[in-house]
Amino acid sequence: MRVLHMIPDIGIANGVMSVILNYFRAMPPEIKFDVCYFAEKEQNRQQDIEALGGRVFKINAPSPKGLVRRDMSRFFSQHKGEWQALHIHAPHFAVFMAPQARAAGIKKICCHCHSSCYSLKGNQARNRLLSLYSKYFIHTRIACSKSTGEFWYGNKRFTVLKNAVDCKKYSYNEEIGKTVRNQLELNGSFVVGHIGRTDIPQKNHPFLFKIFAEIKKKKDHSVLLLMGAEKTKELDTLCRELDIEGSVRFLGSRTDISELLQACDVFLFPSTNEGLPVSLVEAQASGLPVVMSDSVTREVVVSDEVELLSLSDTPSLWAERAISSARTERKDNYERMKSAGWDIYECADKLKKYYLR
Repeated sequence: MRVLHMIPDIGIANGVMSVILNYFRAMPPEIKFDVCYFAEKEQNRQQDIEALGGRVFKINAPSPKGLVRRDMSRFFSQHKGEWQALHIHAPHFAVFMAPQARAAGIKKICCHCHSSCYSLKGNQARNRLLSLYSKYFIHTRIACSKSTGEFWYGNKRFTVLKNAVDCKKYSYNEEIGKTVRNQLELNGSFVVGHIGRTDIPQKNHPFLFKIFAEIKKKKDHSVLLLMGAEKTKELDTLCRELDIEGSVRFLGSRTDISELLQACDVFLFPSTNEGLPVSLVEAQASGLPVVMSDSVTREVVVSDEVELLSLSDTPSLWAERAISSARTERKDNYERMKSAGWDIYECADKLKKYYLR
């Protein structure tokens, strides 16, 4: 069977796209994922999707004049009978796609929410209104966490599907860590890791940089690895103001996150809000100590090496906790993550059963 996934963009730095690929890789051969999107990114995951046997479709951006009246009807008519399920990764877009999908014979239509806010870049009121209408067109509600599901669906029934990862792939490997440190010239450095796009305000990069500036005062040979982050004019200016510009590495979009995490000493995550960040799952799976914001759901906490701090706490306190949490020996968290239900293969079996029932 084939399942069509709808997502705004398929960029390398898109965490939801990473979740889709994780599940695609763990699916049995008889289930294939196709993906449709509307926002272009310079670096995307099209080759990864196609390498797994999936197809990629570019559609016009959702709008009442475009998708609802013409584009989506034409799209589903052209591909009638090809998909047995539609998996929409933004509840407010269901109103633009679900009616036409249903008319084309797709019987399984699910909405999957990944964030505890109506929009990451504005349009809060619009998306909230659209999500209210969308509930009339979907069959199944899925959320990455209990808190996210309650935010979007209220008292409606929904299923929690974790942002699981290949726990074995992320398990700590000392040799990989040494290799990456050599490649990036990090030997002798205290390495702070973070994963997050710089074009999403909720990632809270300005506060992250202030924390790192305090770490630099206490441990001069410190480096901040920003995975998935592109340099912006504002952040470049802030680096100079904080006198940390030579110690911050903007690594951009990467596909080797599991390896980069092996080279870190601690993982910082001061987000203002999240659904269930897969990056925190990845960091814990790699055995890293984590210092994260208490604004992020506690459902993501698995390891006993996680400390939660308030965003009202000072950058100096965050820095102290980051330094004190780091240790010379990393733990192998594979069994712990797997037993807690974060292994992708067990979670994929749950999704497979939904598609096939």
